[in-house]
Amino acid sequence: MSQQANVTLNTVVYAPNGTSNGVATWANRSGGYGSSFTFLTEKLTQNNTSGVVRTEFKLTLPIVETVGTAHDAVGTLLRTSTAFFTIIQPVDGTAAERTDFKLRLQNLTASTPFTDAVGNLDPAYG
Repeated sequence: MSQQANVTLNTVVYAPNGTSNGVATWANRSGGYGSSFTFLTEKLTQNNTSGVVRTEFKLTLPIVETVGTAHDAVGTLLRTSTAFFTIIQPVDGTAAERTDFKLRLQNLTASTPFTDAVGNLDPAYG
């Protein structure tokens, strides 16, 4: 088990926010308003019956009003983007298999289909 430390995602630093009921949380509170706080969570569970480990990450990114308008005050929550990553792996997998799988996931997030879908809302077609 690794100890919680800062996690940096696209230059944004998420500081350890503790663990509760098996869920580790990191937070970035630099927005100054509670509605602007962004969180990263991690939960890892092992099912002894099925022989798999389930790892779940969740990232939430709220967007808040920063200037203030006639309709919304500064700090008003405008919208939220949320990502869920669920990884299911066999307990008896080798270190080499896990490393290969991890590297494929890293490459997936850098791939054209992923960046087009997330960055441009443009799905793949064939």
